Amino acid sequence: MEKQPLCGRYEYQVNSYLTDMKRQLSLPALFYLLQESAFIHAESLNFGWTTMSENNSFWALARIKAQIDDYPQWNDSIFVETWSKVPDTVMAYRDFELFSSNGKKILSATSAWLMLSMDTRKPQRIALLKDKFPPRYERNALDIRLEKLPQHSIRANDHAVHTVPYSAIDINGHVNNTFYIQWIIDGFPVDYILNHDVYEIEINYLQEAMANQQYYVMLEEFSPDEYLCSIVRYPDNKELSRMMLKFRQKI
Repeated sequence: MEKQPLCGRYEYQVNSYLTDMKRQLSLPALFYLLQESAFIHAESLNFGWTTMSENNSFWALARIKAQIDDYPQWNDSIFVETWSKVPDTVMAYRDFELFSSNGKKILSATSAWLMLSMDTRKPQRIALLKDKFPPRYERNALDIRLEKLPQHSIRANDHAVHTVPYSAIDINGHVNNTFYIQWIIDGFPVDYILNHDVYEIEINYLQEAMANQQYYVMLEEFSPDEYLCSIVRYPDNKELSRMMLKFRQKI
């Protein structure tokens, strides 16, 4: 069998269905491409979805932080590089870098993943896959440790309650991580999003959300153009996802 590279490199075209009103790669679509690259690379190294499902388990994204220098435009070609890092007892780690067609790095990201049981939905020890992980790969996209984000200082009194639709559910039977980002972005005024870009985003995924459950969105301005945001389950007010978004004025 051909030896697979420790760092995967994948090319994508920014097609129209991946863009937003600004004619650039949308933030949810950007995370979709990172997710897809992780899926392909893990599969190639024999610790991806196929191997996990044979062991009645699956990977769930727990934390991720990305710094975005620029956004690809409609019809651009881009390259995602991704690699797995040395896991600890309960977390596996994966980094990403995104490059424009001329080789300019425009995104750096680091992420942490849990291995969940398909039956109990509880975390399993990474040691169960110790023979599957590749050798150490000495590279850090972001040389940081992912931590818990702060809690909100306020609680929303007025909020629109939404129902999780079928279209948000992925092959693991829960809401795909990209939809949380989409729901948060949709919580901002359109004019604000049109005139600003997210240049840094950090996410904690706290609990699974399932089809037909209800949720609402919380947005708290942490500092100017910096927002602490959450997806909260209704009616028990359990936080499903918490994220920090930093915006800059669009030039």
